[in-house]
Amino acid sequence: MKWDKSIGKSPIFALSLLSVAMGLIPLNDALFKLLSDHLSLGQLIAIRALLTLAILGVFTRTIGAMLALSAAVFWQFFGRAACLILAMTLFFISLGSMPLANVIAIFFVAPMIITLLSVPLLGETIGRHRMAAVSAGMIGVLLIVQPGTSAFQPESLLVLLSACSYAAFQIWTRRLKDTGDLGAMVVVQHLSFLLAGAVMLFTNWWWPFSETGNASVDFLFRAPVAVGLIDCAYLFLCAIIVLFLSFASSHAYRTVEASAIAPFEYVAIPSSVVWGVVIWNDWPNALAFTGMGLILAGGLYRLFREKKRAVDVAP
Repeated sequence: MKWDKSIGKSPIFALSLLSVAMGLIPLNDALFKLLSDHLSLGQLIAIRALLTLAILGVFTRTIGAMLALSAAVFWQFFGRAACLILAMTLFFISLGSMPLANVIAIFFVAPMIITLLSVPLLGETIGRHRMAAVSAGMIGVLLIVQPGTSAFQPESLLVLLSACSYAAFQIWTRRLKDTGDLGAMVVVQHLSFLLAGAVMLFTNWWWPFSETGNASVDFLFRAPVAVGLIDCAYLFLCAIIVLFLSFASSHAYRTVEASAIAPFEYVAIPSSVVWGVVIWNDWPNALAFTGMGLILAGGLYRLFREKKRAVDVAP
């Protein structure tokens, strides 16, 4: 049976891949949180980036595709990757102190920001139904953050900044939909991760901090330590998961309207709850569950509306 190349360009295929990848990515986040009690963020990012680049070098021709890029395209890809590096750094710093499900649920204000930005930056349209879904999601995020209450954690604001940076990253991805090669884009992304991780790792080695008792600060500034065999196994699994997401996400945003993608990214929210309970027995409180429900309801309502408008999205 021959592979039909048109399938790869199908929105259904692109969004199905993205849904699977978003269901898996909370496992990467859970493993990072698990390793954050003895390794630094820079160490984790650098090692994972080395593994992803090694996999790409051995099994694909994407590194050659990156080397063939013009300087102008390379720097556009690099700028795009810088937005993701900032987003993921803020995300993982927050993860050191906050429950996994809460961090991921707050982070999913990003698709709503993408929906809003897609109008002025991409020329897309969002009607009243999409705006209603966005509003429900925003209320859901407020219920999870719980500003002004004893449950509020300042790290929640870092997650919101992370979501803004991630939204800029995906908007940039959409703008580059006809530029360069997808594989080259992914290589530049992980090369940028390696550079950022190396800078953080060198800073931690040169200027180590003593343990402060704040899990997020310690995760960011902890001095490098020896990496065990189990740590390497976890990071190899993380490398495979994040590579899959890199291709799936970049392909989706180059294939489908940015404002139509959000419902398929919300798969990560229930998945994060499962991993948080399985690993730490960490159940979100009632308000957080309500907030997650509103975010998911907004996403599912948007999916229903896209199908009703006969937009070509996956069932």
